[in-house]
Amino acid sequence: MYYFVLIKRFCKAFVNLNKKFFIIVLFFIQLEPTLSGPLNSNKLETKSVVIGHLYRIMRHDPNILEILFEKIKKINPDFVFILGDSELQNSTVVTKWRAAFGNKVYFSPGNHEITNGNLDKFSKSVGYTEKIIETPNTLFLLGNSNSNAKKLIKFIEKSSKKSINKSTILLLHHRIWDDTLTSAKPFEHDKSYYLKEIFPTLDKYIDIIIAGNSKHQYFYDSFSLQGNQNMNNIFWVDRIGEISAYSVGTGMGRPKLGFIELISNKDHPAIVIPHHVNTDKQIIDPIPIEFQKKAYGSITPGSKNYLNEILHNQVEFIKLNFRKFYYKRKKSLIRTSFYILGFVSAFLFIKLRKILMSKFID
Repeated sequence: MYYFVLIKRFCKAFVNLNKKFFIIVLFFIQLEPTLSGPLNSNKLETKSVVIGHLYRIMRHDPNILEILFEKIKKINPDFVFILGDSELQNSTVVTKWRAAFGNKVYFSPGNHEITNGNLDKFSKSVGYTEKIIETPNTLFLLGNSNSNAKKLIKFIEKSSKKSINKSTILLLHHRIWDDTLTSAKPFEHDKSYYLKEIFPTLDKYIDIIIAGNSKHQYFYDSFSLQGNQNMNNIFWVDRIGEISAYSVGTGMGRPKLGFIELISNKDHPAIVIPHHVNTDKQIIDPIPIEFQKKAYGSITPGSKNYLNEILHNQVEFIKLNFRKFYYKRKKSLIRTSFYILGFVSAFLFIKLRKILMSKFID
């Protein structure tokens, strides 16, 4: 009996020792990633594709989405963000994106999604006008830049207060930091507020802004009334206070349909990688000189007829300025022409009437 009790106590002590040993082993297994080295960053970062202003190239080439989809699928993103002016009021277009990328794809409205002064068609097609996507390290806010400043501020504040320690990326259509192009009222062509109205909120909550509007205000692919030609531009970045603001919308989409790959992690909320799809087989890199509009004063390298080129540049400069003058005042010029035509017609009618009456009386 005595030996039995000793054996029982020994077994119990052995079991307790094994339990303690097992707990210690589990403890070290749990701590091992931190103790042994840095965590696997691939599991803690988010990869997104961001694109905007696709409607022009979609109208020119209806099959362009299929080509674009293949390019995006090779990147294999966690999210796909379409930032307006991409026919998103059309449910068929939205269905195509969702069929290709499922619940990875999200949308933000641009001015081209406005119909009859509202976003009802867009909202019905997409299911929302604003959206919040939260990951372990990053908060993505899809805003509606067509609305007024108060509504945008309310959306940002309401969405951000609970995730103040996360990097916050605001994605929308208009370059809300740029005050050089504005509209009088909400739901028109451009934003309807100045940066100073929303800056305190942006400064408090937002780390990165990404806009999907066209690059045409500053850069163009072919002929434009403003900006400079740059068919190679994919995106650019501005700095406002401590906020980095990216413009990623494509222009005509020809010869290059550009978009960005966005990698977000704890240390770097926005690592931006440019991508493009070539949409014109005639214009491939390096872009041929004949497709480029030379800047005023440019002379062909090694030219011996530079005086002729200077004269040619002067002529082109005058033609360009005439086009700018005409297109900017097109409506008023047409209206004035009708007034003049009407006045001349009335004058001639009166003259003709007098001549006919005088002949009839005679």
